[in-house]
Amino acid sequence: MSSTALGIVGGLVVGAALGFGAATVYKGNHAGENITLLEVDGTKYREADLPADIRSGYYDIKAEEHDRGNALLGQFALQLALAKDKDKNVKTDALPPFDQLVEAPAPTEQELQALFEANKARLPPDATFEKIKPDIERFVRNQKLSETLRTKNDELSAKKRVVLLTPEPSSPKVTLVLDPYAAKGAATASNTLVEVADYLCPHCQASEPDVESTVKELGDKYRFVHVPFSLRPEGLSGTLARGAFCAKQQGDEAFWKYHEKAFATAKEKGWKSTDPDSKDPVLEVATAAGIDGAKLEACLATPEAQAFVKNTTDSMHKAGVSGTPTFFLNGRRLSLSNKSLKDAVMGRLQAASH
Repeated sequence: MSSTALGIVGGLVVGAALGFGAATVYKGNHAGENITLLEVDGTKYREADLPADIRSGYYDIKAEEHDRGNALLGQFALQLALAKDKDKNVKTDALPPFDQLVEAPAPTEQELQALFEANKARLPPDATFEKIKPDIERFVRNQKLSETLRTKNDELSAKKRVVLLTPEPSSPKVTLVLDPYAAKGAATASNTLVEVADYLCPHCQASEPDVESTVKELGDKYRFVHVPFSLRPEGLSGTLARGAFCAKQQGDEAFWKYHEKAFATAKEKGWKSTDPDSKDPVLEVATAAGIDGAKLEACLATPEAQAFVKNTTDSMHKAGVSGTPTFFLNGRRLSLSNKSLKDAVMGRLQAASH
């Protein structure tokens, strides 16, 4: 029950635990693509000259650095705002600690006892409640302090008292060939949102409700494309991706029915990425989706279905996709750190309009 599990360091709550990203104003910086980064045998290379996978990895590093920096700055901004509420003339180099700036509810004896009982099986045999009560109490106090500060941060952010203005690094522009994939929205839409996901990826399954609500809210003015990507093409993951291809052969409506049921059934059944190649789960999805199972089964082993999975894997890897889910908006990868998909999309579009 170490306090570090709550993000408490030196008595302060690390900003990342509070979701400071929601208060960030997105300002993508595309100018960095023209900065010379390295030189080999007299030839200079800019970011725009690098292969897509290297550019993508380089962006990941910059995005992580940006998030860590925002966590630290957000922590300071919250601490300063709370301190100013107590003393308008407070000095930035003499800010009181958080536990002096807010009053968090004190833990009750019942809460401490309940936490002890819940974790009893993981504790040493001689660890009695009275012996480790001080540690439990510190843990719960830190937890309540984190929750109180998170609420305060949300309030200050809503009032625009705490706004982080650090420019977010721009993801590299990539060219995605989207013709093979099903889409929603007008083909002439000025904005295209692309989801690259594996039906057996737990993170993809968990994010799907957010994806569905975002696509619904964006409406027909935005084009949404789903790319059935397989992290393990040789296993069930690849079979489900072939099934998505075969479902699309029956029309876009059949594809979206298959798509919805593939996520839901895989999650319900607990199918894993390590499960072997098998057509039975795919046919189960087709039946649940109400599409023609016989046509889909006949399509699964065709060279076209096999080629679809391989071509998707190759093209997405070249675009810098290394994990799922990955989202692109107008050819640039979205960073969802501390943000919902909707917030990430709207932030990017807002920045582009300036």
